[in-house]
Amino acid sequence: MGKKIFISVGEISGDNYASELIKRLPEFEWTGITGPKMRDAGCKTVEKLENISVVGIMEALPKYFHIRKTFKRAVEELDKGVDLLVVVDFPGFNLKLLKEAKKRGIKTVYFIAPQVWAWGKGRIPKIVENTDVLISIWPFEKQAYEGYLDRFRFEYVGHPLLDIIKTETTADEFKEKLGIPSEKRIFGLLAGSRESEVKTLLPIMLQAASIILKEHNDLHFVIPATPNVETLVKQIVSRYPSIPVSVTVKGDFNNPSYETMKHSVFSVIASGTATLEAAIIGNPFLLVYKVSPITFFIGKMLVSINFLGLPNLIAGREVIKELLQEECNPGSIASYSLKYLGDKSLYSKTIKELEQVRQKLGQKGALDKAAGIIREII
Repeated sequence: MGKKIFISVGEISGDNYASELIKRLPEFEWTGITGPKMRDAGCKTVEKLENISVVGIMEALPKYFHIRKTFKRAVEELDKGVDLLVVVDFPGFNLKLLKEAKKRGIKTVYFIAPQVWAWGKGRIPKIVENTDVLISIWPFEKQAYEGYLDRFRFEYVGHPLLDIIKTETTADEFKEKLGIPSEKRIFGLLAGSRESEVKTLLPIMLQAASIILKEHNDLHFVIPATPNVETLVKQIVSRYPSIPVSVTVKGDFNNPSYETMKHSVFSVIASGTATLEAAIIGNPFLLVYKVSPITFFIGKMLVSINFLGLPNLIAGREVIKELLQEECNPGSIASYSLKYLGDKSLYSKTIKELEQVRQKLGQKGALDKAAGIIREII
């Protein structure tokens, strides 16, 4: 029996990265809190991340007891004997799990650490105390840990999305697969991978779509849906029968989101990793974000950055428009979308700026480097 690694992931984006690590390290026995791609890669499941993933403090309350139960089960797995704990982002949960691992003398790796450069540095001592190796994907992140680098190992590997993002279809193939008329232009609507996001954002996006259609009736809207929200997405879409919409899921393409981003003349995308994925693919889009007022207020108190979107943070300026909270409404989304669709100069400028963001992420090979570090540690 090979050595055993417990891996804890709480976001669909983390599932993407973790599954690639698992594929690169088949000699180990993997178990953990998993997403669909991790399960496909052969990782045994203690709990599905789809059952614990949320955005925001108020939004987390309904799942609080389930998250506590999941944490207890994860600790029980550590007690059964684990050679290494790997955690991916999801700090509210994973920082506590790291502490439990260290109590038990288990080696620990933080792959894709919390964005302490965005949310203040209060978590740094906890990360350093309970992490043997931090594997970083951001070129500027090391600065946040100055003064601590003699207490743990810090490795910068580059961003794994440069390895992961691949598309497989031409525009005609994409449309044919989804039954979209060839003369139509694609407009992407990406409302996120969590139920709370989809319930909040997708109706707003579809109401905006109805406004946009009045000026551009040659558009066809495409919504990529992760398996955990597919039914919910289709239920919401059914309330808007007058809007030409296709919902695409995993069975249609290897990665429906990437195909949608590639072939969309424009997209509206929920804040998160998807905005960085879209920046790498390179077609213009809007960022939208809306949570409970209490969650947003607390976030504003804690945050120490000027932008929410990763492409804007990397660029150091607003490359893509951010519509947050009250601004995240059908009228504003439609207005800015129409502006981009109608202004060729703005559209071209945005494409060039997104290419500059991609270049700042470094070179490919991050996942191979990360796998090599894990192999060395264990």
